[in-house]
Amino acid sequence: MVGAALLLLVSAAGAAAQVPGLHATMDTLVVPRDDVPKEWTFIGYSFTRATASNVSPENDVLQGQVIGRLFGSNSTDTQGGTATYVEQRFVPYLVYRPKILDGLATFRTMFKIDYTWGDVAYGIGGNRGGAINAAQVNLQTLMANVDIRPDDAAWNVVIGMQRLYDNAHDPHRITLQQAQTSGYRLAFWGTNALGVNLFASPRPGVYTRLGAYQLWENLVAEDDDVVLFMADVDTRLTPRLEVGADAWYLRDRAEGAGGISVLGQGLNSLLAGYNGATRLGITNRYHADIGWLGGRAAYNRDFLAGRWWADAFVIANVGMIDTLAAGEYEKAADVLGVTANASLSYKYGMTAQDRVWGELIFTSGDGDGARDGTVGSVLTGNIWGSPVGIYSSHRALLLFPDPQVVNRYYSAVHDVSNMGLGVTGLAANLSKDWIPNRFYTKVGAAAAISNTTPAGGGDYVGTEVNFEARYNLGVFLTLGLNAGYLALGDFYEAPGVAGQPTQPDDPWVTFLTLSWLMF
Repeated sequence: MVGAALLLLVSAAGAAAQVPGLHATMDTLVVPRDDVPKEWTFIGYSFTRATASNVSPENDVLQGQVIGRLFGSNSTDTQGGTATYVEQRFVPYLVYRPKILDGLATFRTMFKIDYTWGDVAYGIGGNRGGAINAAQVNLQTLMANVDIRPDDAAWNVVIGMQRLYDNAHDPHRITLQQAQTSGYRLAFWGTNALGVNLFASPRPGVYTRLGAYQLWENLVAEDDDVVLFMADVDTRLTPRLEVGADAWYLRDRAEGAGGISVLGQGLNSLLAGYNGATRLGITNRYHADIGWLGGRAAYNRDFLAGRWWADAFVIANVGMIDTLAAGEYEKAADVLGVTANASLSYKYGMTAQDRVWGELIFTSGDGDGARDGTVGSVLTGNIWGSPVGIYSSHRALLLFPDPQVVNRYYSAVHDVSNMGLGVTGLAANLSKDWIPNRFYTKVGAAAAISNTTPAGGGDYVGTEVNFEARYNLGVFLTLGLNAGYLALGDFYEAPGVAGQPTQPDDPWVTFLTLSWLMF
């Protein structure tokens, strides 16, 4: 039991840091002991990152927190010199299992404190508070839920603020690495939300989830909310082969109301454009019924019984959008978009870090939005929140999102829809454990093209090369070094893509990290 828990700790500690709303799975780190029963368990996660990059926002208001598409409406640019800064994050995680209930109920809560060294002090608001004297009110609530699990039951119910992942497994009981490489790789849903989930394992190797989330609640007496329903199943057909199927339904009656700050939320919100997600050309009030239907398969996950590991999924967006005209809602567009992903890994050495692997992603594109009556682009959670879809298994730093961040989280293709234009992307990596389970390095490359060519530009997004090194100073105390360079393509010659009359300079980044998982 203790050995298995330590393996989970190593997996969680290997993820240097997570974007707002995504954190290493810590509930699995609790080691139960019958001789010393504990009611309260504390686990802490500390992450520090020192960065040098030519990417910085032009808007001073956004210096503290920048999320979204590189060169997009977050004002990120590469023509303002070299930016250097240090950021820090602390995540306290508390689990309460009262003895009086004999394991029937568990309460979890998680918070987050983020800041950039020297930013502000004596204020109110998240993601700041690193200046002299500090004294910032900046504690952010990420999780507060009750988990009901009857004794020896094969099911449990989680109620409240909890993780929202595009995965059939209970996200509080799997590692971050498993969430990033299974299901739909967090490309659609990877955040926290309020709702209720039933997780069940009717027999060994079978996992199911039925869930409902209230994404936005506006006027409580009106039908003007956004609600998400999810049904997922995973099953192991053989010791090495697993398959799964998923069906999700989102009912959007908010018509863009609510949302983050002045950006709003929904199919035509500024938030969607900010995140680099699909933003439809809808000017009237709308009702939307959006579905996702997907299937996936994996062979020899995590090198369970061999040196080859293969994984793939296909998921389709289906649905209908109605707009208000002459006092009535009439059909405006059908939705039909497709996302496909495949990866192949080979472990050539002794540890899981001695491997070479590649990953391919494809999303359908549509340059006309809803204007022609059909939406052929992909819709993700980045339309309704920020950040929500956090595709990161590729291990790139600039071309696609890298989750090793605190306050600044941006990339060229920040949403798998690529602004609704679609993308074909390829990533390849080679890593080696030079000192087993203590020191490893990785070299990687990634490239992408837009499946729809923007006006005034080309379809070649760019090519990235990157490097990573990790050294374990002690148990779950890790020092890291990353560097990446992205050569931009003619995609950025389009004024609507670059956000400026001339093509921006190629972005680069290098950063040092120190992560510590304490318990």
